[in-house]
Amino acid sequence: MDLRQQRCTPCRGGIPPLSMTEANDLLASVPGWMLEGGATRLRRHFGFPDFVSALAFVNRIGALAEEEGHHPDLHFGWGYVDVVVYTHAIAGLHVNDYILAAKIDALPTA
Repeated sequence: MDLRQQRCTPCRGGIPPLSMTEANDLLASVPGWMLEGGATRLRRHFGFPDFVSALAFVNRIGALAEEEGHHPDLHFGWGYVDVVVYTHAIAGLHVNDYILAAKIDALPTA
């Protein structure tokens, strides 16, 4: 099933994060994202023509994160938004992170 059609499910910990192999296998589902921290984080950089456009994108991500109940780390400024996704409760990656990444990719950037 397309990741964008799935919903994030609560992860309260007590399960292992995805292995490096599992994380790499799922990476093909979210082109443009890269693994960091020994496959414990997903990161993507988005470029924008100005601050207002970057802020609008951050606000769209924020609304999506609230809807999904899964919240990325966002860093932004004039002309850019950097998104880092991981599951804090397991200090690594879960399928929820890929679902959120796919849904972020589907957001309008303009």
